[in-house]
Parts: sequence; C-alpha cells; structure tokens
Amino acid sequence: MAQTGAYARLIALLDQRGVLYRLLDHPPEGRTELVSRLRGHPLAQAAKCMILMVKIGKKVTRFVLGVVPGDARVDLHAVKTLLAATYVSFAPSDVAARLAGSMTGTVLPFAFNPELELIVDPALLEHDEIYFNAARLDRSIALSTRDYVALAQPRLERIIERPGPWPAGASSPAAPAETAGSPHSRQDGRRSHMGTNAPYSINVDTRYAALETIDVQELVDACHDAWYNQTLCRVNDCVVRVGVMQGEFHWHKHDKEDEFFYVVEGRFAIDLEGRTVELAPRQGFMVPRGVVHRTRAPERSVVLMIEGMGVSPTGD
Repeated sequence: MAQTGAYARLIALLDQRGVLYRLLDHPPEGRTELVSRLRGHPLAQAAKCMILMVKIGKKVTRFVLGVVPGDARVDLHAVKTLLAATYVSFAPSDVAARLAGSMTGTVLPFAFNPELELIVDPALLEHDEIYFNAARLDRSIALSTRDYVALAQPRLERIIERPGPWPAGASSPAAPAETAGSPHSRQDGRRSHMGTNAPYSINVDTRYAALETIDVQELVDACHDAWYNQTLCRVNDCVVRVGVMQGEFHWHKHDKEDEFFYVVEGRFAIDLEGRTVELAPRQGFMVPRGVVHRTRAPERSVVLMIEGMGVSPTGD
C-alpha cells in the first residue's frame, strides 16, 4: 500500500536523516494509556500530542502543538501565561486534524504545518526513548529522544499541570488538614475546595421537594459565589443541579456516573483529553463515566446538570 500524508512525510524525514527507529504494529488504538500498554513501555515515555488554539486579543489566533509525557496533562493556564494570551483551549477536532494531517489520537510530535508552533515539556525528554502513534492508529514509532529533539527542534517549556487536581494557578490549601482534592462536608451540606482564589460553593443538600416549584432565577440572582453548585431535586436515581459559574474547575472524573450539562445562559467549555467542547445557551453535552474532564466558564454562566444521586461533585 502506498504511504501517504503525515505518516509518509515522517518516514521520509527519518530515512533521509539516517535516523534509527522502530515501527511497532498493534491493534488500532489512539488513547495514550491504552496504546502504551500495547507497546509495552511506561506511560511517561509516550509523547502525548494535542493542538491548542491560542487567542491573543480579539484579532490574533495562533495554534500550538503541545507535547507532554503520557502520564501528565497540559496546563492551559501555563500556555496562556507563556504566550501572553487572552484565551487558550483545545482546538476543534476538525481544525486539529487539518493542522496535524491526521486524526485525534494519532497526532505526531512534529510540526510539519507552518501554522503550528511546537512546544514540548522537558519532562518528556527525561527518557532515552519516546513512543508515539505514527499518524496511524495501528502503528507506532519508537525513537531516540536525542534524535527527536535534533529533528523536531521544539521549543522547550514547562507546560504540564503540577500534581494534584487543583486548578492551574491556584494556591495550595490554606490549612494542613485540607488535602488537595479532598472536599470537606459541612453540617449544612456544603462542600468546598479552600485552596482556590474563589472557593467552590458546592451544596449537596436537596433544595426542593417533590411538587414544589423550582425557581432557578431566584437562586441565580442571589448567588455571589464565583463557582456555585446547588442540588435542586431528585428524579428517580438522579439529581438535578444548577451551577452559576465563572472560572475553571479542576480536572476530574466520575468512575460510575455519566454527567449531563445544559447551558441556560453564558458560555461553557468542557475540556477533554485532546479536545474542548464549547457550549452556547440551549446546547447540552454528556460526559460518560470514567472520562477525565474539566469544566470552564469564561464568563458568568448558568448551567443545569443531571447526574447519579451518589455522585461526588468534585470527582472520584
């Protein structure tokens, strides 16, 4: 079969430069953790690649190919600070595919497109060899780290999130008893993460009983918290919550519960590994159980959520 596209370009580059590499065939898989198991190497040696959309002011849009170790997540706030940007998100999947020349899960750690700026976190270079999908789901490449740097000539910058689920740029917990990522239940049913500049106000008590009128607007008007979440009522084995939000939540997942979001007003973004979903009013999105995600609201937004009654709002 003739080689085409990004895969053929990469192989041609490696062969022209006389670089030694290994081709690894495996069942089709684009998820970093799973494909690393198939290839038989530590997750930290995987080059996880993602296309980021960077807005500087209202008129300038740039695109970054961010590459981080497979066991880390890119810190969008760090990229924003690094490039003096006003907004950073994962590029839409169609845009990312056009710029990368391959589909999500197969993006190469090489910026062949002149619209892309390649930024690699130095943590990826701590191993002698790196692995990545070769612009295909069924084939990967093992390449010397030294050869990779010489060929790709990346910009090396710290762009991975620091350990723990705290939002990027947040301070550490104020009290020793507060462990990062561990919510504290109060007698009134509230939960909060006290290490952030504006603590989450997460209220797990059920506000309304059956046959009561639910006045969402009243709650919105009375809200003065930056990130407010209130359980409204129970419906069978689920709860309906309202969120009044501005800012960003931490990365998290729910092991046993799906989560549905519906935007009432404002703008709401859901970051997934490899892409961002942006929702406008009267648009919704469901995040399946087990999927790592982060929610953000670039402006004050009102969002309705439906999830299992036993869910931990801050994640498992």
